[in-house]
Amino acid sequence: MVEYSAIDVSVEDDVGTLTFDRPEKKNAMNPRLLEEMGDALGDLRDEVHVLVVTGAGDAFNAGMDFDEYFEAARAAGPLAVREANRLHKRALVRLYEFPAPTVAKVNGWALGGGYMAMSLCDLAIGSEDAKLGLSEINFGIAAGGGTMWSVAHTMNRRDALYYTMTGEPFTCAEAVEMGVINEAVPASELDGRVDGLVDRLRQKDRFALEYTRHYYDKVVEMDFPEAHDYELAKGEEMKYLQGYEFLDRGVSGFTQDRYRPGAGEDYPDDE
Repeated sequence: MVEYSAIDVSVEDDVGTLTFDRPEKKNAMNPRLLEEMGDALGDLRDEVHVLVVTGAGDAFNAGMDFDEYFEAARAAGPLAVREANRLHKRALVRLYEFPAPTVAKVNGWALGGGYMAMSLCDLAIGSEDAKLGLSEINFGIAAGGGTMWSVAHTMNRRDALYYTMTGEPFTCAEAVEMGVINEAVPASELDGRVDGLVDRLRQKDRFALEYTRHYYDKVVEMDFPEAHDYELAKGEEMKYLQGYEFLDRGVSGFTQDRYRPGAGEDYPDDE
């Protein structure tokens, strides 16, 4: 396993955990963290069935490290600014495009770029009293660098403009009401709830999970006839990659009465 200084990466069985590990800075993103994050996500792509993203200490991720990402890069000159921006884009695009399901475990503050990292995960479970926010406006700038995209894809327009224009923070419990977070639980129950979700995802076919997200991201802006054709075509690609295993496991499980979805039963295990 590669040694990192700004993140921690662990893999147990087929579950990976990427932890932002700068607790003294509330896990704020500096160029080193972004470089390590991008590297780690590239290495983990084909290794894990589910990836959990969280933060060390009492924060998830407090956004950008102003001293190292902005001030130091600006002092070093335009090439340093460009390199910092390249590392930022690479890390977050790799998170967005990660093939396995990604689960944000929001254990504390998620601000600005930290909010973006949370929102780029497929699912998010948070501690009820953990705080989220888009604080850029408080420093005289607009939420940018991909942050507004993430806000627009997790909030309706009224909420998006309210929180990006006021910089007012909100809790994960409030975020559930807006559809930003899937679920908020007491802090003492966060680990157990995320572990339960991960176990449930591990029971699902890897390719089916990956293509479920592909379907949604592509068809959300299509009309129905176009979406119908797209899903059929991509479905054949998925079945080919699976080796048509779903016919043996999923369909036969249903026809042989080993799988009864109406009774709330999961995908059948191999026998």
